[in-house]
Amino acid sequence: GIVMSMYALLRNAAKPSMRDLEVAFQGNLCRCTGYRPILEGYKTFTKEFACGMGDKCCRVKGKECGGGANNTDDKLFKRSEFQPFDPSQEPIFPPELQLTAAYDEESLVFRSDRVTWYRPTRLEELLQLKADHPQAKLIVGNTEVGVEVKFKHFLYPVLINPVKVPELLEVCETEDSIYFGAAVSLMDIDAYLRKRIEEMPETQTRLFQCTVDMLHYFAGKQIRNVACLGGNIMTGSPISDMNPVLTAAGVRLEVASRAGGRRSVHMGTGFFTGYRRNIIEAHETLLGIHFQKTTPDQHVVAFKQARRRDDDIAIVNSAVNVNFKPGTNVVKSIAIAFGGMAPTTVLAPNTSKLMVGQPWNHALVERVAESLCQELPLDASAPGGMIAYRRALVVSLFFKSYLAISRKLCDAGIMPPDAVPQKDLSGADKFHTPTLRSSQLFERVASNQPNHDPIGKPKVHASALKQATGEAIYTDDIPRMDGELYLAFVLSTKAHAKITKLDASEALALEGVEAFFSAQDLTEHQNEVGPVFHDEHVFANGEVHCYGQIIGAIAAANQTLAQRAARLVRVEYSELQPVIVTIEQAIEHKSYFPDYPRFLTKGDVEKAFAEADHVYESSCRMGGQ
Repeated sequence: GIVMSMYALLRNAAKPSMRDLEVAFQGNLCRCTGYRPILEGYKTFTKEFACGMGDKCCRVKGKECGGGANNTDDKLFKRSEFQPFDPSQEPIFPPELQLTAAYDEESLVFRSDRVTWYRPTRLEELLQLKADHPQAKLIVGNTEVGVEVKFKHFLYPVLINPVKVPELLEVCETEDSIYFGAAVSLMDIDAYLRKRIEEMPETQTRLFQCTVDMLHYFAGKQIRNVACLGGNIMTGSPISDMNPVLTAAGVRLEVASRAGGRRSVHMGTGFFTGYRRNIIEAHETLLGIHFQKTTPDQHVVAFKQARRRDDDIAIVNSAVNVNFKPGTNVVKSIAIAFGGMAPTTVLAPNTSKLMVGQPWNHALVERVAESLCQELPLDASAPGGMIAYRRALVVSLFFKSYLAISRKLCDAGIMPPDAVPQKDLSGADKFHTPTLRSSQLFERVASNQPNHDPIGKPKVHASALKQATGEAIYTDDIPRMDGELYLAFVLSTKAHAKITKLDASEALALEGVEAFFSAQDLTEHQNEVGPVFHDEHVFANGEVHCYGQIIGAIAAANQTLAQRAARLVRVEYSELQPVIVTIEQAIEHKSYFPDYPRFLTKGDVEKAFAEADHVYESSCRMGGQ
């Protein structure tokens, strides 16, 4: 995945920047390498590539790497050991798979026993499909529905892929806004807005700038390449990165239906009606979004707090859209939106109301902080936990917004330069990944050192070359054998219970399901397993002792079918008492580990002490002797 991300970057930019490199790897998570050696290798392709030693680089001083000494080197391999680069041999998409574009221009329908998938090419066709199947899911990047189907096991009988409908891919600009079709990818939106930010006056592009700043932290680049803004809006996640920005800005949406034609709705108060629900009707389709241009007296900022900066969902995010009275710091109107504080993206209308007509200063911040705490209390049982932290983030993110907007007002001369203490201004800064500057030196060993002697040599990981070139064989790479079946486990959903019924009939009725195995299919001896003492079971036998314990297994023709069948196996339980989850409960019910305590002894300890010539005793701070 890391190699493919870099290959894609180099195909799109012959000489990328370090920022391009940073963005390209946002979606690549690796727990085993650390990123230093990866980035150190790939930074050689960038414009800014230089030795990590900077001005102190040995080559700048006309010396060999390592200060001219002969005992160090910075190279892990010799170029002569590899085939020379030949641009004509660059791997490209196989031309034989691109014989015709006919299928790309046609409406397509795929059907299975449970799901029908449509790809219309005309808006009229799309609207008719939504009229006929109002509960159908529209799929563009499949970044939400794919997760629901694969991991949550949701079933959507009708799926519609609208990426060939021109009206949903439209990008156009008017005097007061830029319009993006609902299926335009996030990266295309980002690229277009960045282009217009460079060309237009800063006062008109503040919403655009806020959007691209937030999109930078929206998932990873791989996701942004396929995901669309329309899907983000219609999914309505309460921790969406973009919905607070769009809600605070009150963007205008274009929707259409077969029966009702086209209409416009605004995101803002009342748009979201409940968890993942909004005012757009089931038979309607979101066509596009208008990003309005800002005015000189309007400021829009947004911030996100997550567990890590890249490729992570938000804990809390916020957006502030404020209009000032011309030439002053007096609030004319303001909208403050938050994600992660309710089942939907929410506004703070009471707080906004008290701010209207007030000067933008520290005294107002104090009042806003108190008001936000009252308006967004967040129940102690709210999903996601971290209640106190999320409440604190609401105030913190608004204060960060206050600092960012105050800095703009000070720069414009509307507020005095000392309106915000200098020590506070850095609170408005966003994090910027520092440019990688590192250098790794290796000991240079004697040329006559035997190959089998590893001392002092930098050793390449045994499987590194195969992994980097894609030649390593993993389980999924092994060709399917004739008659091969896939095994899926039936797992316990109880931690301490007796199995009263185990029924696999519904699963076995599926075509392609060959067998179901449980403790009933093994002798008592065959069902016993363990590393030393065979005191565990292959399949739970009558009772389960932990959540996720294996009860049975389905053998089926493929992975998807086996896992689906495993979920159809009916298991009924009878809860066992007592439930022991604390040490106190274990003592109360005399629930002790068998044969405890155990002693390992050799000889007669007391006799040895009695016959010893000298006995040394000492006490230590740990309390032992």
